[in-house]
Amino acid sequence: MSQNIPIAIALGVFGSFCFALSAKVQHSAVGEQVEDNHAKKHMDLAQLLQLARDRNWWMGLGLMGVSMVCQVLGLTMAPVSVVQPVGLLAFPWSVVLSAKSIGSRPSRVVVPTVITVLATVAFVIVVATHASAPEELEFVPIIVAAGVVYLTAATFAGFASRGPVQWRSLFWASGGALFYGLEAALVKAIIEYATDHAWWQDPRIWAIAGALVIGSSLAGLMAQQGYATGPAVVVVASMTVTSPVVAVLFGIAVLGEGHRLTVASGLSLVALGIVAVIGVIALARVHPEYHATMSRVGAANGTSRTTDAGSGLN
Repeated sequence: MSQNIPIAIALGVFGSFCFALSAKVQHSAVGEQVEDNHAKKHMDLAQLLQLARDRNWWMGLGLMGVSMVCQVLGLTMAPVSVVQPVGLLAFPWSVVLSAKSIGSRPSRVVVPTVITVLATVAFVIVVATHASAPEELEFVPIIVAAGVVYLTAATFAGFASRGPVQWRSLFWASGGALFYGLEAALVKAIIEYATDHAWWQDPRIWAIAGALVIGSSLAGLMAQQGYATGPAVVVVASMTVTSPVVAVLFGIAVLGEGHRLTVASGLSLVALGIVAVIGVIALARVHPEYHATMSRVGAANGTSRTTDAGSGLN
């Protein structure tokens, strides 16, 4: 398919909503399996298998599938450094959906939500006007970059399993987000290579496809563990920030999509990325689900916490 950045962005926006809705549905399903999980332990095999019998969990999985289809279609029309950052909008969607589910008006989250959305839109505009089509792919850098992501995600999984309870959900989600960002970049690499080569005859493409499948499976598993050990809003926040960073860095450093970037545009991207991250952190910290979870963690550890669980949305 030819380059069509506006349609790719529109698909990304719709996909981000599907991802946020998927997170809400799956978090609810996982919550039934790990009720009273104040110690923030990860789900065991029996609990994971039990999820496969939950109709709502499959509904959430289907919504995530729609999100992924939108992403892949977008990647056929635009550089990965344009498509992936749009996914950051899943977090504001998540905040709104959560607020409606508990019957609260998101008064205190309006400002950080607007900041996050505007920073994301500006980021995408800058990238879209400066990103270039990928160059001829070199497989060694792709393999090295994928290896770095796998090792980093494994480190996060170790912290998530044994680290402080209040950080476990964040580490699980961040590890999954690394794989999601890598997934988008690898899909784009395969798409670009397949346009000019007999990809089915190249064992290196099959190796990349294998890494893509394994990474996607691990990302889904880590996301479920994130839902089991913390609020959905924290999982979505982590995934929507980390994943675009990985994908954009991969697109610029490995796929060669950053040749048209100037010093000014590069600094603008850094500044806008920082603003978006600050907005996401602010959104997470004022959300009542976050405060309620942290209060339960403190109670489980024998500590007190004075934060009002309902103070985030009034």
